[in-house]
Amino acid sequence: MVHAGPWAGAATIQCDTVRAPRSVRYDPRVVRRILVAALIVVGACKRFSLEADTRARYEAVVRVSVDGKPVEGARILSQGNAVGTTVADGSAALRFVGTEGELYDLAVECPAGLRSPGKPVRVTLRRLEGPASRPEYAAVCARALQTVVVAVRAENGPNLPVYHLGKEVARTDASGAAHVALRLAPEESFDLKIGTEASGDALRPQSPTASFVVKDRDEVLLFDQRFTVEKKRVRGGPKKGPTKL
Repeated sequence: MVHAGPWAGAATIQCDTVRAPRSVRYDPRVVRRILVAALIVVGACKRFSLEADTRARYEAVVRVSVDGKPVEGARILSQGNAVGTTVADGSAALRFVGTEGELYDLAVECPAGLRSPGKPVRVTLRRLEGPASRPEYAAVCARALQTVVVAVRAENGPNLPVYHLGKEVARTDASGAAHVALRLAPEESFDLKIGTEASGDALRPQSPTASFVVKDRDEVLLFDQRFTVEKKRVRGGPKKGPTKL
């Protein structure tokens, strides 16, 4: 059992005293039956009491971050039920009632604008040395969209358009350099194309494409492309030999 607030009260089992009815109090057979029933009840109470004593109170801390910074307002869930919420430093203090070594899988639900972890945080109930010692577990949120900057370097490719999804998003300068900034989801793949259509057939390769995959962090990528200029062959020309007068 997980508790986000104060300790849950210890479980108690109340065993009612068994009394014989007044009309049969002195019947030996009834008395024997009552005594047997009382012994069974007392034994059951003792067994449940011993089982309750094996469960103890434990504490743990789940700390949530994104890009190394604490996340406030992330919810911690156990079997779909909220058991804690992170505060300004990204931590959520949780309390458990269970047995040593018991496992709990806790889901982390990140606030709006962030992606929640795909796997739960597995907490093992452990009693550490010292009253202030509490085991800590880390969880990492990811940004819903990452900023990806692609530096385009097109050798021998000045004034060329750069396309993303068929739309021009940048153009190389006189040195063949350009920068493309995109906001995309982590693990999303995308392509960039350098268009050479306006240059005719002079540049090789023609309209090259590069593929990239977005990671779970902001990143700078490189699209490095070298073009060669194919010289046009000149047909005909002045004939060699003496010139007729």
